[in-house]
Amino acid sequence: MPGKVAILTQRDYLLATIQGDLSDEEVLALRDELAERVGRHRARAIIIDAAGFDVIDSFVARSLRDLAVTAKLRGAL
Repeated sequence: MPGKVAILTQRDYLLATIQGDLSDEEVLALRDELAERVGRHRARAIIIDAAGFDVIDSFVARSLRDLAVTAKLRGAL
């Protein structure tokens, strides 16, 4: 995942910019990394720039949905 996704912390927000298509393993790694950072940084929200994806298939959509549920359980809005 290095080089394909930039994750920045801006006050109490996480900003993730996807800069190209990701493999399924990279999508899972991104999901897990963002979920972990929500707890570590006590982030209020995650903003994901998914413009780098050519296509968002059902696996990616489901992974992003799972991340949203996990982030909410960890205290993000």
